[in-house]
Amino acid sequence: MHAERTLTGLLFSAIVLSSPYVASASTESLRLLETPSAWARQGGSERSFVFEDGQVTVTRGGAEPSALLTAESFENFELTFEFLLSKWCVSGLFIHAPRNGAYRAGLEIELSNQVHDPPDVYGAGAIFRKVPPAAITLREPYAWNTCSVRMDWPLLDVRINGVRTHYLDLRTDASLRHALRRGAIGFQNNGGLLKVRNLALERLADSEHGRELVPSAGLVGWTVVGEEARWANAGGVLRGADGNGYLLHETVCEDFDLRLYYRTSPNANGGVFFRWPPGETYATSSRGHEIQIYDAPGAVVGSGSIYHFDRGNDLAYRPEAWNLLQLSVRGRSAVTHVNGIRSAATDALTVVRPGRICLQMHRTDAWIEFKDIVLTVVR
Repeated sequence: MHAERTLTGLLFSAIVLSSPYVASASTESLRLLETPSAWARQGGSERSFVFEDGQVTVTRGGAEPSALLTAESFENFELTFEFLLSKWCVSGLFIHAPRNGAYRAGLEIELSNQVHDPPDVYGAGAIFRKVPPAAITLREPYAWNTCSVRMDWPLLDVRINGVRTHYLDLRTDASLRHALRRGAIGFQNNGGLLKVRNLALERLADSEHGRELVPSAGLVGWTVVGEEARWANAGGVLRGADGNGYLLHETVCEDFDLRLYYRTSPNANGGVFFRWPPGETYATSSRGHEIQIYDAPGAVVGSGSIYHFDRGNDLAYRPEAWNLLQLSVRGRSAVTHVNGIRSAATDALTVVRPGRICLQMHRTDAWIEFKDIVLTVVR
């Protein structure tokens, strides 16, 4: 590898956007590497991530791959840091990472010395699997590089060693528009040597304005429909068990984005309904539309399916684990993602009206749990 190799390409032109909010940078700069308790390790061992003098060393510690994630979640921010890579190191910067390990649901900026000519979606500076860098200047192994990231949704601006690698409107890219808008920031450990220092982060104003639907206790805002299934809130986790029944939320909306985590006992059956008629019970002739939850491998209608419209991707979900489900609904269109993988889509919804979100439990001697349910109403 040359001491310095530059690949150039067309840069994206700036896009002027109108917005209902005013984004302003916080005056607080977070020096997160100086506070190891601000981070949480996923996988690996105590040797995988070593903090010392405001720097973190990422190296082989066993049980790779693993990740180091911020304990706090962020939406919009400005981030700067320096990084050093050993030869053949392949790592990444996670943006809006979920907490269940399904990192492709967020964004990953590839931090590696795999420089490809022309740039592709797997080499240095790429948004991994999604977008190649427009340009990249990477220094030789064991030399320090600089990185800056400004996320002010929908605009993403990334620079490595002062060279702009990405300037994107995430709404206009089919592979990015459904990426998570809030989550952890972190670093990937694949076993190579990565050092990070001089990390500073400043919050920018939030723009998603999602509503958390799980109350701190009880079922405030929810109505139990049906007498069989039992519903409870166990420390921020909604649990339906042992029978057929529904849990309806009070919010009425037509177009929206919804994300949640769910997990089930083996072969449990349930779902997430939307556009459920306001004020009506499950006896109505139309309950809106349903996203299936059924983590049976090879199921005809598995988790993520838009019932009666499109079968979900049964390779996306992980039985008996926490799975991330995302649902985006606009008019007659709906699309689901499970663990960051596109699962099902349709442009033929028949029920287009304001309605309610509803959770379903649909099997005896079984249970389904839901947590971190966030609803963003689109007006």
